[in-house]
Amino acid sequence: MHNTKSSAFKAILGAAIAVAATTSATAAAPSFADCFKLKPGVAYRLSDRSRVQIIKTQFAGKAAMGVVSIDGGVKTVSFFDETGRQRLGSEQYGIAALGGNANEVAIKEVFATPFPEVPADVKPGAAFKLAGKGVKTTSAGNESFAFGTKYQADHVFVGFESLELTPNYKARTFENVCHVRSRGKDNSVDSWYAPEYGVIKMQVKTAKGDVFFSYELDGLEER
Repeated sequence: MHNTKSSAFKAILGAAIAVAATTSATAAAPSFADCFKLKPGVAYRLSDRSRVQIIKTQFAGKAAMGVVSIDGGVKTVSFFDETGRQRLGSEQYGIAALGGNANEVAIKEVFATPFPEVPADVKPGAAFKLAGKGVKTTSAGNESFAFGTKYQADHVFVGFESLELTPNYKARTFENVCHVRSRGKDNSVDSWYAPEYGVIKMQVKTAKGDVFFSYELDGLEER
């Protein structure tokens, strides 16, 4: 009788462990939406010498995540909602070297509802589009524009990849990075989105397939 009970208990325990393992594996499965989540405080340098920092902020009356990029003295902030998938707008600050005020916004773009939004669930190999309308404000006034006429609107989720980079000269593998390819009339852009970081690698090719320019994360300053 003892052996029978012991065997039954082991069978139940084994089944429970199997279910837990399956649940854990499911929870750990990569998600397309996860690639766009941004973590405040993450900061890094790209190989084109620009510096990037993720901040939590407000934009156009909404809670937002800001991707601050400083490149050659030019500061630009791209704003997204808290999922990182919905574009809210951007700000470009004055260029001191050209007589501008580096602390004041010189160019501001604000998207209107519905905002351009990356779908939450896209399967590898599937295509998706981004659409929306915005208003660009400069010293010359306001200018309306459609997302598709100014930015690339057609995208393909190539798939999840493990991206090997060498930030601070130390080899590091970024797991479950989303490789997205965007196509325009004259070029194509391959972007690699890493969870918490945003775009950590980009490659722009001409219509003939030649690499026009590229950059990748090569310095890490996580806080």
